[in-house]
Amino acid sequence: MFVPQQSGYILPEDFTVISTVYEKAVSARAISRQSDEGEWLARYTLELFMTGTRDARELETRLEEFSLPVRGRGNSRVVDLLPDLSAWARSLTASPNEATALTEQTLDYAIDHVEEFIATSDVRRWLVRLMVELRLGRRPR
Repeated sequence: MFVPQQSGYILPEDFTVISTVYEKAVSARAISRQSDEGEWLARYTLELFMTGTRDARELETRLEEFSLPVRGRGNSRVVDLLPDLSAWARSLTASPNEATALTEQTLDYAIDHVEEFIATSDVRRWLVRLMVELRLGRRPR
């Protein structure tokens, strides 16, 4: 028996729901559908729908909460870089507690100075540079 919610197919009436919700979100954000954020929004809309969020209102609510993740080289998210950052911090410090503190200090600084990242293309390199400069007691540039 064909069960649309479990089939992996998008039926015409489903596509209408997805398209309408997506267009509302794009208009509300005043972005282009061809922009990076527009493409991410489209992917996220489809992902939500395919994983069970079928109601138009619920889709709209979930899309309002959506924000484009900060990504570095290789499309990694900042959260994906935490193991690497922790490893760098352990190599720069004498104890696990100091490493944790340095990682937190680096991320706090990064959050407070995110506009500096906008000019950089590689989030991993930027975070490691911040960490090293903070460890050396220098104010990151």
